[in-house]
Amino acid sequence: MGRPATGKTKVMGFRPPKPLRDEFEALAADEDRTPSDALIEAMHDWIKKKRRERTVIGEPKGSQPPSEESDNQPK
Repeated sequence: MGRPATGKTKVMGFRPPKPLRDEFEALAADEDRTPSDALIEAMHDWIKKKRRERTVIGEPKGSQPPSEESDNQPK
């Protein structure tokens, strides 16, 4: 998977608790992945989960966000 061109995507920043960050970085390293790549995959998974939950709850289809996929798909 290619990486998006620099400056084409917005940077996000946050401060996770140190124990969470340490474990996350170790797991990403175990899989030879960057933390950024692992977070992008986690975001994709979370969005898919939320879309499924909305469908189950019975929200009208028109109230769901468009299913635009980014260029930065998980591995």
